[in-house]
Amino acid sequence: MTTNGWMLVLMLVAGVLLGGFATLRLTRRGFDASLRRATQGVQQQHAQLIDQLRAAQTRAQSELEQSRSHFKRQLATASAEPRAAAARAEERLKAAYEQLDRLRARIEGPETAPNPDLGDGFAATRPMHSGM
Repeated sequence: MTTNGWMLVLMLVAGVLLGGFATLRLTRRGFDASLRRATQGVQQQHAQLIDQLRAAQTRAQSELEQSRSHFKRQLATASAEPRAAAARAEERLKAAYEQLDRLRARIEGPETAPNPDLGDGFAATRPMHSGM
C-alpha cells in the first residue's frame, strides 16, 4: 500500500473511532436523561406513598385515642352504675328500717325506739327477744 492508502485507512479508523465516541456520548446522554426522569418519577411516587402512609397513621392514631377515651368513659360508667345502685338500695333499706322503727314505736311504745349508740355502719335492728 501506498502512503495515500495508509493515510486513507488511518483516517477511516480515526473517523470510525470519532463516530463511535460521538454515538456513545449521545447514547449516554439519552440514557442519563431517561434515568433522571425515571428516578424523579420513582421519588415522586415514593413521596406520595409516604404522605399517604403518614395520613393513614394519623387517622389510625386518632381513632385509637378516641377508642381509648370511649373505653375509659364506658368503664367509668360501668363502675359507677353498681355503686349508684348500691347507694340507692342502701337508702331504701335505711328508709325501710326507719319506717319499721316508727311502726314498732307506735305499737309497742317509745321504749322500743332505736338505740343511738348503734353507729357501727350496720342497720339499727333489735334482737328478736320480744317476738315481733
